Amino acid sequence: MKKTFLLTITLLLVLALLGSSACFAAAQDPDTDYIPVHTKEELTALFGQVKEYLDLHGEELQNQLQDTEQQVVTSALIRSWTITQYEDATPQQIDDAYDALYNMFLFVGLITDPETSLSTGILFQYAVQLLDQEYFDLMKAANEDPEYIDFAEYLRDISEALVADPESFTEEEVEEFVFEIYQEVYMAAGLKAIAHTEALPLPDEVFGKEESAVMMPNPVTKYPTADPLNEMLGIRMPELSEEYGAKIGYYSIIAEIVAEAEYEFPDGATLVFRLSPETDADISGVYGAEFYKDWDISGTMTEVSKYQRMWVARGDVAAMDGSKYGFAVDAEGMSEELFYGIVRSFVEDCMNQRAAE
Repeated sequence: MKKTFLLTITLLLVLALLGSSACFAAAQDPDTDYIPVHTKEELTALFGQVKEYLDLHGEELQNQLQDTEQQVVTSALIRSWTITQYEDATPQQIDDAYDALYNMFLFVGLITDPETSLSTGILFQYAVQLLDQEYFDLMKAANEDPEYIDFAEYLRDISEALVADPESFTEEEVEEFVFEIYQEVYMAAGLKAIAHTEALPLPDEVFGKEESAVMMPNPVTKYPTADPLNEMLGIRMPELSEEYGAKIGYYSIIAEIVAEAEYEFPDGATLVFRLSPETDADISGVYGAEFYKDWDISGTMTEVSKYQRMWVARGDVAAMDGSKYGFAVDAEGMSEELFYGIVRSFVEDCMNQRAAE
């Protein structure tokens, strides 16, 4: 049996298996004596190497990684950083952080440089390493089809044979297996990165919200006015009408490319506007939201999703001169009717402007 689904479908399966991370964490017995594998110093060194690479290749990665792949990378980086800073981190947390980073880094390499992986024997070495009992257990915990698990085990056997005696395979035989092995290794690296990441605490859970905000490496720059946002965008960042009675929480620019404004309502509801010259990207910052409906706002198609008490609207909008922007509006604690009115006003404000006017 062969698995012939494409990489995009593989990615969706990785995300569908997010629930298995909970099984992974729950399966660890806190009463069992834990034998450490990595030290805090090793974790810190690995974190530095990974972050240096991401800093150097950030723009390139942004173009190559899909939104969900970026989520895997960002989550692993944030939670593993938390453990590097946490003085009371347990040996198991240190190992989980190391494994989250390591598997995430392999995951990134497979995505950004597939030709190297496919054309060299290193792919088969990755397969021997990644297609192990831990991976099979994660698939089983996620209720994966037993036939797929058996096939993954078969691919591991093939990979071991390719590593041990590559000359015993013809070129045609290698070509027959290489893409399927690549897909399985991609799947394993992503799933293991997710599982080990989800076993780690968030910064707020360790340090508290205010302290973690101060400590954490932050690509966000806050401003007292919207002027820097307007300059970066080339159009005026839409503002919430005073009729809503909300007050501005902050203005900021994220990673030098996303303008953000947060508003706080008297009844406790919150609202965030985001606008960026980058299009075709999810800049909402909300992951795990479920699709709700599409709104056609004056010809601008807007995808609306829900996550618990949150509304998320996003899409691309064109200004009067044809300049295009990606946008997202997130809100928590408000009615659909109120949210629609705010999103409509935001989109139409963008449409009625000209860049650098």
